[in-house]
Parts: sequence; C-alpha cells; structure tokens
Amino acid sequence: MVDSISSMGIRLSCTNLLVGGQDLLSKLSTQLATGRYSDNMTDYTSSDAQKLMNFTSEVNVQNGFLEVISAISPRMEMYELAFEGIEDTVGDVYTSITSSSTYTETTNESLRNQILSAMDQVEYFLNMQVGGRYLFSGARYDEAPVGDLEALPILTTTSTPVIATGNEVADYDIDYDALDPTAAVPEANTRESANIDTTKELTYGTNSNEEAFQQVILGLRYALAATYDSTNYQDLMSTAKTYLDDGLSGVRGLHTDSTNAYATLKKAKDTINTKINQLETQVDSIESVDINEVSIKITAYQAQLEASYSAVSKIINLSILDYLS
Repeated sequence: MVDSISSMGIRLSCTNLLVGGQDLLSKLSTQLATGRYSDNMTDYTSSDAQKLMNFTSEVNVQNGFLEVISAISPRMEMYELAFEGIEDTVGDVYTSITSSSTYTETTNESLRNQILSAMDQVEYFLNMQVGGRYLFSGARYDEAPVGDLEALPILTTTSTPVIATGNEVADYDIDYDALDPTAAVPEANTRESANIDTTKELTYGTNSNEEAFQQVILGLRYALAATYDSTNYQDLMSTAKTYLDDGLSGVRGLHTDSTNAYATLKKAKDTINTKINQLETQVDSIESVDINEVSIKITAYQAQLEASYSAVSKIINLSILDYLS
C-alpha cells in the first residue's frame, strides 16, 4: 500500500512537471514566433508593465496627431496651388493692362477676354475643394464661397466699392445680401486651425473674403469696365492697377503665411515620427526577446520533456513484480 501511494506521488509529481514544462515550452514557442516576451501584462514586473502602458498610451496620442496632420496636408498642398494660380493669373493681367495704357480698338477685345478668363480662374481657385471640403469657405465647408464673378455689375468711375471687414462678406460671396450689405456672416470669415501636438495649435485656413482677394477682384472688375468705356479707359485702368497692385501684394503675404504654416506642419510630422520611433524603441527594450537565446531554451526544454515523458511512462508501466523484486 505504501509502495502504491509512493508510486502515485511520483506519477503526480512528474505529471505536474510535464504540464509546467509544456506551458513553458508553449510560451517560448510564442516568443520565438512573435519576438516579444509576452502579450499579457501580468507576465511583466509591475514597473515594466506600467512603463509599457505609458509608452503605448503616448504612441496612441502621437498617432492621433499624425492622423490630424495627414488630413490637413492635402488641404495645405491645395492652398499652395491656389495661391500660385491666383498670383500667376492676376500677374499676367497686370502686365497686360500696364502695357495697354491707352485704349486701342484692335487689342481691346483680346484684353477683355483675358480679363474675363482671369475672373473665371480666380473664381475657380477660390472655390477649390479637397475631399468635398471647400478650402476658402471658412466654416461653410460644404458651400462654394464665391459666386459668378462675371455676373457682378460693371463698375464705373462713379462706383464706390466697399471692402468688407470684420464678419461682413464681399459682394461676390455666396451669402452676400444686397438688401443688407453689412450683414455679418461669421462662419464665412473663420480661419481653420488644429492641434498638431500637445502644446501647439496651428492656424492654417484662409477665407475668400480676405481683403487681398477683394482687392484683386475689384481690380479685375475695374479693368473689365475699362474695356467697355473708351472715354474713361485710362482712369478705370489706373484704378484697376492700384487695386491689383495692393491685392497681389496681399495675396503674396497670405501665400507666405500659408507656406510657413505648411512648413510648421511638416516639421511637426517629422518631430512626431521621431518621438514615436523613440517610444517604440523603449517598448522593444522591454518586450523584445533574444531569438537565439529562446531557440536554445526550446531545444533544452524539449530534451528535458522527452526524458520526463520516458520516466513517467516507465512509472505507469510498473507491475507488482517490480516492487517485490
């Protein structure tokens, strides 16, 4: 009876060792396959587990900023194209009207067509969109901000154009109310902004009611008016040049601000990627395992398990004669 109890104890002990060995071998096999110590925080020390949670949380925060930057970047690229397009288009018109200081019947029609084309181009650029979102609409993301510029009244020498300020909108704005010209439309004049890291908010949006755009459009309208009024041609063209000169200067300033904002955005992206790489390196220093060392351990434990299986097998097959001999 004592021998039977002793045999049972040995069998249970060996079985427990085998189960533990199998669990350890399974863990080592997982480490070999993933290169990581464990997917379970309870396998780490409390200090390492806390560090892993902190690092992982910070990586998630930084990835969130990267998602914001990825959403903004295409808009910033389109702003660059729009500013360049407006500057080139209006610059060409300015050159043409400068060289046409006096009314000439033979060139007047081609000049008018160039001005009309320029108005269409400026309207196009100010109504550009990315992903269904209008870039120059302020907070009116799904609404094209600029109406038909060619449909605006032809100006004269007695016209008294007004530059909209504050939360007013220009007469070409889609929300302009001719019955209430000074009506405020705050959402039309907002500049977009976004948090691009934990301490920095980037303001990057530009709206179609910026004074520079109003001046450019007034300049084009006065130049167009000149092509219809040979008597006041020089006066109208002089006024056009003044507005275009001031407007182009203002647009270039807006362009510079946008370019600087884009540079800030790209720098923030590089900084965040560097930070994420550093955090992931710190995570790896805790989680990663030496594959060669794990392989050696697996070989060793496999040998031990094979020996244990053999021992248990012999114990299970012992007969009464083995105990009596």
